[in-house]
Amino acid sequence: MSINTLKSLNFATFGPALLALVLLGGCATTRQIEAPATEKTGTAPAAADNEASAEETPPEPSPEEYPVKPFSKEVLYELLVGEIAGYRGDFNLALDNYLKATQQTRDPGVAARTTRLAAYLKHDDIALKAARVWSEVAPTDMDAHRYAADLMMRAGEVEDAVKQLEAIKRLGGSADFPMFAYRAANLSNADRDRLLKAWSHLTDEYPDDDQLKFSRAVLLEQNGQQEDALAIANQLLAEKPDLNVVILKVNALKSLHRDKEAIRFLQRTIKEMKGNRRLRLIYARLLFENDKLGEARAQYEAVNKQSPGDGDILFALALISLEQSDDQAARTYLEEMVKDKQRVGEAHYYLGNLAEKEKDAAAALKEYKQVTNGYEFLPAQSRIANLLFDEGKRQQALDWLETARGQFPERYDQLIVVEAQLLSDHGLGDQALAFLDQAIANDPGNTDLLYFRAMTGEKFGRLDILERDLKKIIKLDPNNADALNALGYTLTDQTNRHQEALKLIQKALEIKPNEPAFIDSLGWVMYRLKHYDEAVTELKRALKMFPNDEVAAHLGEVLWVTGKKAEANKVWQEGLHRKPDSEVLKKVIQKFTGQ
Repeated sequence: MSINTLKSLNFATFGPALLALVLLGGCATTRQIEAPATEKTGTAPAAADNEASAEETPPEPSPEEYPVKPFSKEVLYELLVGEIAGYRGDFNLALDNYLKATQQTRDPGVAARTTRLAAYLKHDDIALKAARVWSEVAPTDMDAHRYAADLMMRAGEVEDAVKQLEAIKRLGGSADFPMFAYRAANLSNADRDRLLKAWSHLTDEYPDDDQLKFSRAVLLEQNGQQEDALAIANQLLAEKPDLNVVILKVNALKSLHRDKEAIRFLQRTIKEMKGNRRLRLIYARLLFENDKLGEARAQYEAVNKQSPGDGDILFALALISLEQSDDQAARTYLEEMVKDKQRVGEAHYYLGNLAEKEKDAAAALKEYKQVTNGYEFLPAQSRIANLLFDEGKRQQALDWLETARGQFPERYDQLIVVEAQLLSDHGLGDQALAFLDQAIANDPGNTDLLYFRAMTGEKFGRLDILERDLKKIIKLDPNNADALNALGYTLTDQTNRHQEALKLIQKALEIKPNEPAFIDSLGWVMYRLKHYDEAVTELKRALKMFPNDEVAAHLGEVLWVTGKKAEANKVWQEGLHRKPDSEVLKKVIQKFTGQ
């Protein structure tokens, strides 16, 4: 519509807000278009200030308070159309008009309104354009800098984001440096390096600002510079105790594999910060991770006394009790979880485990059938089917899984795998493969099912199936690192196609360079190629990253073959200590030592 047509409209039909805008006579001020309070509560932005009315002309600000300038007819038109669109709920049209007005006028109020509306609509690119204008034309407005900093950080413009934080600090506001540092965990390493450089400028300018020091330590810890982060944490803790700094120090020590030191530190700190529930939980978890089950249990029980009925605490106590073979205590905690409706699915699953341990299949089935969600859902369905299968109710087991696939369509593929695994575990390889053939025929591009059929084929000596399916996955998804590695490892482990295997494994490592399983594969193919030094180097690296029994078996074999028998035995024995029932370790030890 034209400007003249717009002027002829009956503005009463659009409510008093629009009339108030017209009565302003085209003067652009921040007050004139300030976003309504409803935006702060998460509701949709209103079209204009609800308090304005046709009978009340807003007071004009003094020149000292706001710079006032007339809007052109074109800009006024854009704003009016934007207001009408906003009033009618067409926020995208409103935003488009506000952005045009922002770019044409560079008015702080228009820019603020555009930024807030764009942020509400999650149009970060538009919000950033408007916020950039807003922060430039309203350099003393801390909200402008906060919006700009947040949006710049999301866009990866880390240096500019830091400049906005610095502006807030100079204005005497709270820049919340730690929050921005925590959010940097989602940045790439390159962006975090740039952020650290920009941060150094701030810490040099404000050397006594503890928040800045702490934030820098967080960035260093995220960047893998644990020793530097630890040094800052120690400096800050020497001045005063602080929970966030304590947590940072513990994380740094854990990353440096100095768990014993972390435990001693927490033991002292808990005494100094008595009653701190979060700290005690961190301490309890660290004890649990280091197999200090009795001490961990004591800490969790102390927290449970402080705040009884917490499902997370009860679950931790139940798991520790199970590890300690204190089945009665575990049952008590799990039943309390069910009673209080806390993590109910997990509670029923472990109650089912206890019933199985007591050879009470009926009770176990009853518990497992009450697991309808969560991480334990699939294991519960597997246990139900296995229990029925073991009782000779084979068809009933298969019917149960088919019914579950109908009831939980979002779990369809996973339940297909559960049934195929059931058949495979009971030695029914041909039936498992036929079942998977049918499922894949209905969904030929399903890489998850193709991968599982490949592994099932390998289990029953059908390398032709494994190679066919893994190559199909790679054709469908050339960057599927797991398929590349699996094919490469199998070719070098069970055939003489070592050069072909090496290329596949190297490509997998290009995609996931720090994957321990892939590094193990690289070490193994180097061994097959008789590049023993490279093999030992890679296998030691893999074992350090992932102390797995199969990696230990591989490394021990290479060491033994190269004459380092004492070192090989040490690696194998350490592996057995970690996993006493490891068949792969027992097999390789028997092969080379006869024991």
